Amino acid sequence: MMLPKCRVLLLSSAILAQAIPAASAFSAGVRPWSPAPRLAPSGGLRLRGAGNVVGDAPMGARMMASSLTPEAPTAMLVLLYTYVPDILEKRGPHRAGHLAGAKTHEDSGKLVAAGAYANPTDGALFLFKGMAKADIETFVKSDPYVVNGLVTSWEIKEWTAVVGTGAF
Repeated sequence: MMLPKCRVLLLSSAILAQAIPAASAFSAGVRPWSPAPRLAPSGGLRLRGAGNVVGDAPMGARMMASSLTPEAPTAMLVLLYTYVPDILEKRGPHRAGHLAGAKTHEDSGKLVAAGAYANPTDGALFLFKGMAKADIETFVKSDPYVVNGLVTSWEIKEWTAVVGTGAF
């Protein structure tokens, strides 16, 4: 059965099983591949973990393999900062210390990503994995931006990533 090429394709697992042979295991509750497919050297679709190549998988089937495979949830903590209105003008003398503190946690593998919001630069977000809330609080209390009043408020929230967890 040939599937039409399209950007969004919603199919039942029975139709998917006809498009991708490994999908019959998927519909039975078995995870035959990890969520991110990649092209094999032959140009076919390689489904990681399955060891097979689907030579002529249509684009819709490639999207299905990527977007509908359940991933293992990943628990993380998010640190949210709210900045003073003129942060860009005030941060200069404190920026090196602020970035050094974040870099220490990045080097340990506990800080996944961090950065300020853009347009407007009114806050920042830090994404931590495998770090205790108390350790994040210690980081915040010693952050030069917080110590010098550039952060007007901060909050730590639990966050569960369910899509794209292969990046973490």
